[in-house]
Amino acid sequence: MRRPVTLLFAALAATASAFSAGPPARARPVAAARPLLPRQSTPQLGLSLSTISSSITTGLYIAMGGVAGSNLVTKLPSLVGGNTAGAGDLAVDAVLFCVATLQLLKIFGVTGKINYASLEGLPKSFGLEAGERAVAGEVSAVSKDGKYEVATFAGGCFWGTELYFQRIPGVIATCVGYTQGSVETPGYEQVCSGATGHTEATQLIYDPEVCTYEQLCATLFKSIAPDATALNRKGNDRGTQYRHGIYFHTPAQEAAAARVFESEQRMYGAEPIVTELKPAMVFWPAEGYHQQYLEKGGQSAAKNARESVRCYG
Repeated sequence: MRRPVTLLFAALAATASAFSAGPPARARPVAAARPLLPRQSTPQLGLSLSTISSSITTGLYIAMGGVAGSNLVTKLPSLVGGNTAGAGDLAVDAVLFCVATLQLLKIFGVTGKINYASLEGLPKSFGLEAGERAVAGEVSAVSKDGKYEVATFAGGCFWGTELYFQRIPGVIATCVGYTQGSVETPGYEQVCSGATGHTEATQLIYDPEVCTYEQLCATLFKSIAPDATALNRKGNDRGTQYRHGIYFHTPAQEAAAARVFESEQRMYGAEPIVTELKPAMVFWPAEGYHQQYLEKGGQSAAKNARESVRCYG
């Protein structure tokens, strides 16, 4: 195949990858006898624009790797035989083949596994402890030392969601990761494919004597406003990995969240809130570079900080 076609595959794969990425067990329904909630919509896994785009990206990487690999097999013998006329094209094919292979290995979860033991721990981050819990298959309601309660929220891009909660007095430590999905130890590329069912989320520990769970739920709704009625979307981020939700760890958290849902629904009127309210599932911490990302980028994580949260470093 001609060189322009190979480069076209590379360009299309890169474009689709950027578009799909945006800027990664068994939930039971809330019982009917509990407080009445706004009608909950089910995320349309497999049908979102992000999922379709990610599928196209995967296909393009497969095509790009196939074309580049075929060129390598065809031309390499000639180069070995001393004909260096196509050495430049062959080098490009080698690079494209390696890029495609590495991306596909990440997408299919073969490589890119997260070393949870390497994540930062308390007092700076909840990542290390959350990783230990995930590997053990635990969904815990309190911190390991028993001093604090655990809460899990999803609000679109987890960078911004985490920073909102970092600023709340009484929130002890936070981490970002992936939850509500069907695949163990997911990585960012897998989650962005839309195939694992995970949503980007923030898990934290907090002191209930300083801040209430209702305050935390209200913060989540503040962070996603005005998109609580938008399915699989927060701002410009679209896809099931950006759906928003409150994932309770105890019946008391569920009841508190239900009260906040009812209050928020009155503000949205007849348009139903689609933010999920479901039991917490295993929370898998994200890669280390995602943790406290906006704080590392220079945005203030000080308690009661009032600067706007910007979802970039």
